[in-house]
Amino acid sequence: MNKNRLLAAVTIVAATTLATGLVAAPKPEDAVHYRQGILFAMGWNVGEMGAMVKGDVPFDAGRFAFLAERTAQLSPMVREGFTPDSRNAKSHALPALWDNLDDFDSRMKKLNEATQALAAAAKGGEEGAMKQQFGETVQVCKGCHDEYREKQ
Repeated sequence: MNKNRLLAAVTIVAATTLATGLVAAPKPEDAVHYRQGILFAMGWNVGEMGAMVKGDVPFDAGRFAFLAERTAQLSPMVREGFTPDSRNAKSHALPALWDNLDDFDSRMKKLNEATQALAAAAKGGEEGAMKQQFGETVQVCKGCHDEYREKQ
């Protein structure tokens, strides 16, 4: 290998090593912001569906299906924001969440299943089925909030 190629290879390896070393791991506060953002987005979608279910706004099956699908896409992202190092970061998560991670993980799995069922019901287009599954999904959300979220 000639000296120019060797120098180029060493430069690339050094630059890559330096660049990856400069990328900092996310801070615990970043995890909190991430999960709060996902939960806010879910609430945005659930709120509009709830208004339809309550009759506060006209029921629009197409819009409901769109919102349900988006909620189902967001749901699996929630758990990612509950990183172990974010336990002591300022948030609305109660210490009980961290002390009962197996239960929390089970609830997250149920949330994912419920939001997938909501999206499936919405695709079916039958208003009664959508409203029923919406009620069941919201109960899953409420159960976790009641157990593991600071009272607001």
